[in-house]
Amino acid sequence: MNSNSVPTEAVSIYNKALEKTNRGDFDSALSEYQRAIKMYPYFVEAYNNLGELYSLMGHRDMAISTYNQALDIEKNYKILLNLGVEYYNSGNYQKALVYFLDSIKQKKNFQEGNYYTGLALYNMKKFSEAEKYLLKVIAADRMHIKANYMLSHIYYEKKEYKKVINCLESIWNIADDKTFINKYYGFCCYHLGRYDDAVKYLNEAMNLHPEYKKFRSYLEGLTYENRSREIGDIDSAIAQLEEAMMTDSLKLRDVTKLSMLYIFKGENLKAEKIVTEYKKNYAACKN
Repeated sequence: MNSNSVPTEAVSIYNKALEKTNRGDFDSALSEYQRAIKMYPYFVEAYNNLGELYSLMGHRDMAISTYNQALDIEKNYKILLNLGVEYYNSGNYQKALVYFLDSIKQKKNFQEGNYYTGLALYNMKKFSEAEKYLLKVIAADRMHIKANYMLSHIYYEKKEYKKVINCLESIWNIADDKTFINKYYGFCCYHLGRYDDAVKYLNEAMNLHPEYKKFRSYLEGLTYENRSREIGDIDSAIAQLEEAMMTDSLKLRDVTKLSMLYIFKGENLKAEKIVTEYKKNYAACKN
């Protein structure tokens, strides 16, 4: 805060507002910030904190209005970011992106600005553009959990499995989503032909999600010859198995593989349906 140009009394009121916010007394904090602004109408930091407080209380329109008032005084990179976050949280990624990019223009190496720019682009499915900004975040903070999560997903979709593993290893000890880590690590090992490792990490994922047991058993049962033919594109593998399913030529081994591939892509209902239908058809044939 540039306290040199702000009256001492306004700074004192601002500090009281901070204390009340920290104590959870939001209504009193609002009043104090408003008093500070009334005393010094160019108090950008007070506007910013007031906007954050409105946002915290769920008053998005008031937050946006307050941030815009601050921008009329000064085009501050933090306020641009906060305004972008309001639009991002409402699902307006395109408008949010404008403010995130502007925040970076104001401060080139603004870490949060680069992260949120990458996040907005990621949600807009512009993965190559998102990668550029997320890599800037990683360059400054190699263990940035969320940036590594997003990059690992981007690299997986691009079939750059070694890069996925590099991202996962950077956050291995601090990641909160162990299922995500083990699942992606296991499947990358699978695509790279490291089948023993794939079984190991999918086994870890299985402790949290028992459905992975099917795929672990499948991997353990592969012969060397079959393993060499297994490395490939998941979407292509699904398409081939679905084609076989249309001709009723799927065997139990194929059903197991297809259900696991569905699970990995988040299509759990499809996985459950194919296994259930196979069991019914198998029981009917036996009778």
